[in-house]
Amino acid sequence: MLRLSKFQIGRGAAFLYIENLISMAYGYAFWYILSRITTPDVIGVSSSLISLVTIMVSIASIGIPVGSQRFLGKIFLEGRFEDAKVVVESSLVVVTFGIILCSIVLLIAREWLFGAYQTNLIILALILVAGTTINILLRYIIIASLDTKKILVITIIASGVKLLLTIILVSQIEAESSVIIGFSIAPILSAILFAFSIRSIFKKTQNNSSFKFIGTLRIILSASVVAWIPSLMDTIGSQIGNVMMLGIQGANQAGIYFIAFQIVIGISAIIWALESVAYPILSAMNQGRRLVLWRIIKIGLVIVLPLSVSLIFYSRDIMQIFGQNYTEGSLPLQLLLISVFPTAISAGISILMFAYGNYRDVLVIGLASSIPRIVFYFIFIPSYSGTGAALSFTLGSIIGLVVSLIIGKRFDIILVWKDLVLICCIPLVFAFGLSTFNFHFIPAILISIILSYIVLLRYKIVTREDVQDSMSILPSNIAIPIINTVNKIGSKLNKNY
Repeated sequence: MLRLSKFQIGRGAAFLYIENLISMAYGYAFWYILSRITTPDVIGVSSSLISLVTIMVSIASIGIPVGSQRFLGKIFLEGRFEDAKVVVESSLVVVTFGIILCSIVLLIAREWLFGAYQTNLIILALILVAGTTINILLRYIIIASLDTKKILVITIIASGVKLLLTIILVSQIEAESSVIIGFSIAPILSAILFAFSIRSIFKKTQNNSSFKFIGTLRIILSASVVAWIPSLMDTIGSQIGNVMMLGIQGANQAGIYFIAFQIVIGISAIIWALESVAYPILSAMNQGRRLVLWRIIKIGLVIVLPLSVSLIFYSRDIMQIFGQNYTEGSLPLQLLLISVFPTAISAGISILMFAYGNYRDVLVIGLASSIPRIVFYFIFIPSYSGTGAALSFTLGSIIGLVVSLIIGKRFDIILVWKDLVLICCIPLVFAFGLSTFNFHFIPAILISIILSYIVLLRYKIVTREDVQDSMSILPSNIAIPIINTVNKIGSKLNKNY
């Protein structure tokens, strides 16, 4: 069996995985505190503007972060830092041009795009677009180098500053402005720190590169544009729901839906961390890509599904943490949690197609999920509010899964459906059974997760190799004792473990 560590995925994903957990914790703390000191209306206006900015960032980046990563993954692995420097410089030039062009368009069309927002929020949004776009590019460069420990450290610093600054500003100035300022500070600070880190990578570069600047720029732009369109459509499909909630149902309903959406995004980020690190590795590989992809998808789902499935039965309790006003977001949260499973598989197949260079298939998968979402938003949001938005998002994820499986079949994608079904259904059975009793939701969720892993180990759905690969994302002084303990339990539960 192919081990992920042989391809440096475990090491690369280690800090990125922890960074996603920390970002998720900071994000939940951020919105929890805001939900306590502001109103759903403030969160609704702020979050919808952030969603618009996310779409603008996707436009301004022109797909360069992903496109450059395709080349940088192999270049870094081969130690060709002179060539990597040229790729980075070319990427920065294109992204800077994209930011300038996008800003000009936004200023010209500000009444149509941002008519519902005050002028100061529009200015802050432009700053946020620029800072976030540069930050994402530099982040992807660090990921390609697999030196993801730097991302962890920088995220802790930037997220802490964002949280503290926003809390201080909320009591001093207009609430919506304080949220956007907080969101702007984090990517700008991260981008500055990433820039210093990347500079240190190329500090010892002395030899001349075999790459020419103009030629490299053309190659990167060509590779990026084909990834840009499906990525842009996916971003629009996921983010436009919150914007439409504001326009159709108002700020209050938009705020409630956004909190539910952020909970699911935080959980899904764990899978995206694994797949993000896998992409540059898959691009550099010549053989074994399909098997590596299956291992990544399986491990990601083993980590997140016991939690996400359990939350479905306790969604009201989870939303009530943010305040009584948010409990009506429980049904949208349930529907959004269902999307975790199909999104993980379709996103994994899409990444593999991009690694193969099958850009048309990547576009088809992206359109298959995003276009139905947008259409369903118009159909369901007016009548069903946040429930309609969540239903639209999940239906789009399911359609994207079906299309990705059809495409994957042509390439003999490895998916062991027996394992996938059991990984999904076992937590479902325990969570449903425990929900019929009047247990407090926290111990009930923990018991459901523990029992799920015991059964998965007992019937060897989770193997010794899965445990080792999953724990490789943690520091060795933490991972080794956990691996030894789990292996002992697994051996007692199943002699063939």
